Amino acid sequence: MITNADVTKLKEVFATKEELADMRVEFGEVHDKIDTVATAVGRIENSIDKLSGNIQDLRTENGAGAAHLARHDRQIDELARGTGVKISN
Repeated sequence: MITNADVTKLKEVFATKEELADMRVEFGEVHDKIDTVATAVGRIENSIDKLSGNIQDLRTENGAGAAHLARHDRQIDELARGTGVKISN
């Protein structure tokens, strides 16, 4: 059987309807803030993805440019050997 002391203790431990209503309001505000943060993080992720794509494009372009210059270096060396011209470094 539950005694009056038990009821008093339970009232101290558990939240009242009013306290729960206040908590719902506070949680609603927290939820709104979390939504705002999630939106900002989504925008940051999109920006990072764009930057990552731009970096990859630059790497590809630099690799193609390096291959082009290497080919020119080989061609110039072959022309110099074929014509007997000395190239200074």
